[in-house]
Amino acid sequence: MTSIVTTVNPSDKSALKQFIALERRLMKNYPKYISEIDSDVVKVLTKKSIASKSLDIGLFLVSKDGEYVGRCAAIINKRFQEQKQPGSGFIGYFAAAENCAEEVKVMMKAAENWLSERGVKKVIAPANGGAPNSMGFLVSGFNEDPMFPFPWSPEYYPNYIEALDYKPTYPLWYYEIDFTSDKYKEAKQKYSSYDQATIRTISKKNWIKDLEIVADMLNETFVNEWEFTKMTHEEAKEFFGPMKDIFAPEQIIIAEANGKPVGFCLAMPDLTPLFRSFNGRIGLMAIFKLITQAKKFKRSGILGIGVSEGFRGKGLSKAIAMKVYAYHESLGMKSSLYFPVNESNKESRGFAESIGGQGQLTYQVYDKDL
Repeated sequence: MTSIVTTVNPSDKSALKQFIALERRLMKNYPKYISEIDSDVVKVLTKKSIASKSLDIGLFLVSKDGEYVGRCAAIINKRFQEQKQPGSGFIGYFAAAENCAEEVKVMMKAAENWLSERGVKKVIAPANGGAPNSMGFLVSGFNEDPMFPFPWSPEYYPNYIEALDYKPTYPLWYYEIDFTSDKYKEAKQKYSSYDQATIRTISKKNWIKDLEIVADMLNETFVNEWEFTKMTHEEAKEFFGPMKDIFAPEQIIIAEANGKPVGFCLAMPDLTPLFRSFNGRIGLMAIFKLITQAKKFKRSGILGIGVSEGFRGKGLSKAIAMKVYAYHESLGMKSSLYFPVNESNKESRGFAESIGGQGQLTYQVYDKDL
């Protein structure tokens, strides 16, 4: 058996299409798998999206006996290097067939060499270039539906990367907030009325202005999250733009005091069933389904809450959460998620647990010194 690594030129449309489609072929027998949207992946890998313009990308395929069995992308995010970890790089867009450890080893080595040749000293994997892009291998909940856009991956993936001396470094937790728990009921009673700030939903009439507020709050409050780099207003418009016609205003919250933003929350509905049905392709019918069916979700969750330093420890984050979770309750839900939470973020983990959250280590991101 011979393992052959092929480098893919992102400008070669046919080769890029093959690279993107490979994951769907390898995962076709796994019912929990959800494909990313092909056009979104193309925008990143060809650097057509605003956020991807700071990326350098190398693409690799590996074959076994003439058939492709794996893919990955080596990624250098210049802004991540400048703002977070100098000399770091990523390996993402990983997919591999089972029982292909040798092929994965050869492919990963090619990606590592590509990064090393460009000055990278440490690799973070799997990660598609840093937040808000996808990252992590699933390490629990393999028989459960993930919350799109967070990925599903098979149980054998962690073994592949751990065998290559990658160390689990960035654990990500999911918390389920039980609306029937005593802690949640206590928080609801205490924080549903809050008089130190005005807590409102995003305005679709003033969508762009409010998106800029959300971006500024993200940049202020998520600065210490290892994976997060500052987002420009243009990036925010690109990232949040599709949400305008899909998300209910109650899923995006802004808190203000004395006319200034002091907090925000981004929640999202469970779009997993819809995106699984799209199978990577989004045309007019898929867009119609998103607009008409996205509000008919059975699960939801908070992706992030941030409050200004002067309001930390004053209950604002819980007041914001109660407003969002009250909306989820109004839809008949008995629980909701708070995810993903970095294991190192003791404040966020304590917050989730204080309102009745039960945590589970769900994803793992690894690193390796070159």
